[in-house]
Amino acid sequence: MVSLLFAIAHRCRDVACYVPTGTEIAPGTGRGMAWHAPATAQWFSLCTVLFRVRHGLATAVLALVLAACASGPQAEVLQATLPGNVNEAPVYTATPTRTPTVTPSPTLTDTPTLTPTATLTPTSTLTPTLTPTPTPTFTPSNTPTFTPSPTSTPSPTPTVALATLTPASALQNPPGAAIENASFSGPIGWSCGEFPCEDDVDGFLRKLRVPDGFEVEHAGQVPGTPQQIAFRPDGRLYATTILGIDRRGAVMVINDDGEADVYSGGYVSPVGLAFQPGTDVLYVSARAALEGPGVLYRVRSANATPVAVVDELPCCWREIDNQVNGMTFGPDGLLYIGVSSLTDSAEPDNPRTQQFAEPVPLEASVLRINPHTGSVETYAEGIRHPFDVTFDSAGQFYATDSGTVNGPGDRLLAIDEDGHYRFPYWRELGCIECPLTRRDIDYAPTLYSFADYTLPRGLAAYTGAQFPANMFNTVFVALWHDNGSGQRIVRIAPDEIPTDEEVLAEWEPPVFMTGLIRPIDVAVAPDGSLVVLDSVYGHIWRVTYNP
Repeated sequence: MVSLLFAIAHRCRDVACYVPTGTEIAPGTGRGMAWHAPATAQWFSLCTVLFRVRHGLATAVLALVLAACASGPQAEVLQATLPGNVNEAPVYTATPTRTPTVTPSPTLTDTPTLTPTATLTPTSTLTPTLTPTPTPTFTPSNTPTFTPSPTSTPSPTPTVALATLTPASALQNPPGAAIENASFSGPIGWSCGEFPCEDDVDGFLRKLRVPDGFEVEHAGQVPGTPQQIAFRPDGRLYATTILGIDRRGAVMVINDDGEADVYSGGYVSPVGLAFQPGTDVLYVSARAALEGPGVLYRVRSANATPVAVVDELPCCWREIDNQVNGMTFGPDGLLYIGVSSLTDSAEPDNPRTQQFAEPVPLEASVLRINPHTGSVETYAEGIRHPFDVTFDSAGQFYATDSGTVNGPGDRLLAIDEDGHYRFPYWRELGCIECPLTRRDIDYAPTLYSFADYTLPRGLAAYTGAQFPANMFNTVFVALWHDNGSGQRIVRIAPDEIPTDEEVLAEWEPPVFMTGLIRPIDVAVAPDGSLVVLDSVYGHIWRVTYNP
C-alpha cells in the first residue's frame, strides 16, 4: 500500500512539476517529458481525489507530492545567450534548463578564475561581465566577481596618405631664348612615298624637324596602335596600346634598348595611364567590354591582375571613340580623368520621341577621383571628348577637346573647378546639329580653338629643367589629323594668346615639331626632354635642347 502511494505521488509530481499552470498539453508533446493527453488527464483526476481526502493518509500523500516537487528542477533558471550583435555584452534570458551548481574556489584571490560552462564561451571580441540575478529559489551569496584579462584589439590599418606634388620652378632652366617655328620637310621622296617606311628610322630622322637649338633622336617603338605614354618615378617609359581589331590591348614598358615588353595585359581599349606620385602603382583607363562601360584599373606590379577602382563610367559613342581617356594626378594627390560624351552632337536614341539626348551623370566631363577610396566627383563638365589632361607648375589645369564629326569644336581648355564648357550646347561654336544654347548656364570660355579636323590629342605642360626658361609652363599639344594644320606638335604659352578677336583670328600657335604621321601624345621626361609618340608605326621620339 505504501509503495503504491509513493508511485502515485511521483506520478503526480511529474505532471504537476513539468506541466506549467494554464498550459494546454498537445498530444505527443510536453515540457521536459512526453505524455499523451488522455493519460495525463487521468492522473490529474487521481491527484485531485487524493488531495480532497480529509484524513491522515491523504495528508501524508500530499506531503510526499510537495516534497517530490521541491526536489525537482526549478521553473525558472538564468542562462547566458549570445546576442546577434557580437560587439555587445551577452544578453541573459530565461531558459528552462537546470541551474548549474556554483562551486566557489577554496581560496578567493583578487582576480578569481571563472570556469565558463558550455552555454557561455567568451571570445576575444567580447568582454562579458557576469551580474548575479536572484531567482525565486536560489540567491547566491559571496559570489566571486569575474574580471577578465585584458584583451588585445587590433587597430584598424590607417589609409596611406595621398602624396602631393612639389611645384616645379624655372630657376634651373637655361636662360630664355627666341624660339622659331619648326620648318617642314618635303611631302615626297621618302622610302614609302610621303613618309619613310616603318623600319626606316634614319629616313624619319631626316624628315622630322624641330626649331634650331633642339635635336631629335629615336627612343623606342611600341607595337600595335599606341594611345598614351607616362613615365614611372624611376624614369622608365610606359605606353598603352591596342593590339587587335577587337581593341584588345596592353600596357607596355620601354626597355633601355627601345624594345617594348608587356607590363600588364588583358584590357579592352586601354587609353590613359598614370603612376601615383611617390609609388610604383599604375592606374589605367579602359573599357569593361567593347560597348562599355568605362573602368579605372589599378595595377600594383608587372603582370599583376588589374583591379577595378571605379567601374560603370559612361562609355561609349562608338567602338573606336569617346570613352574614358587620359588622366593625371593633381597637386592635391587626387586623380583627374577625362570622360567623353555618349553622342556626337546630342542626337537622341529615338528621334520620334525626343529631339536631343540629355547628358547622363559623369558624361562629357573631367572627374576627380580619390584613388584610395574610389570616390568620384565631377570637376568640370561640358567637354565633348577630353582625350588628355595636364597640370602646369602653378596648378592650372588643361585639357584637349575634339569636335564633332562635322568639324567644329577642336580646342584647348583651361579648366576651372565647376566650370561648364558648353557641350552639347555648341551652336555658337558652329555645330548646327547641336541643341540651342541654354541661357540658365554660365559657360566657361575656350582658351584656344584649333582649325576644324585637327583632332587635338595628347598634351603636356612643360615643367622640366632642360628647355629655356621662357618655355616653362608652355603647353605642348599633339595635333593628330592630316587636315593641313595637323600632323605636328604645337606649343602654346597661355599668356601669349591674343585677346583681340581680329588678331586672334589670324594667329596660330607656334609649331614645334613636324614630319610626324599621326602624333598622339607628348610627355615631359625626368631629364627635361620632351618625348613624342606617333600612333602609326608606334615610334617614340625624344627632343632635347642643345643650343
